[in-house]
Amino acid sequence: MTHTLSQHLRNGASILLVLLFLAPAAHAQQTFEPWAFLKDAKFKPLYIKALGPKSKTPWLAKMDGPAPTPRKVTVDGTEYVLTAFCKNRDCGDNSAVLLYSAPKGAVYGTIYEKGKTTLIGDPPPAVAAELPKLWKLEWRSQPQ
Repeated sequence: MTHTLSQHLRNGASILLVLLFLAPAAHAQQTFEPWAFLKDAKFKPLYIKALGPKSKTPWLAKMDGPAPTPRKVTVDGTEYVLTAFCKNRDCGDNSAVLLYSAPKGAVYGTIYEKGKTTLIGDPPPAVAAELPKLWKLEWRSQPQ
């Protein structure tokens, strides 16, 4: 029996298990839904804390806009799950990139809102330096 990403989440599967092992197969059938991260009981409080006052911004709090499939990246020797998403119907002016390390209990990110960039989660200097590059790669690079 084939399960979709949403069915796995409803059945209580760990978001990391789903993202790292099942997402490639699920992606062939559907687009990744970034809000699925919010179903992860470990991720959600870390993300809300990292957002701080921006947790009141609906598109950020809900993570409900378009998103590429998450992937693993290594920054400064630590492996993270990178996810990116943007505001529905306004990706050009409102987008974000997040790095999540479940073992470290950390969420770091950069948010781009109408020309202004904000780092979230108090990233270490090496991560803070890498986040703008990752954002540019996700949101401003040209397709090959």
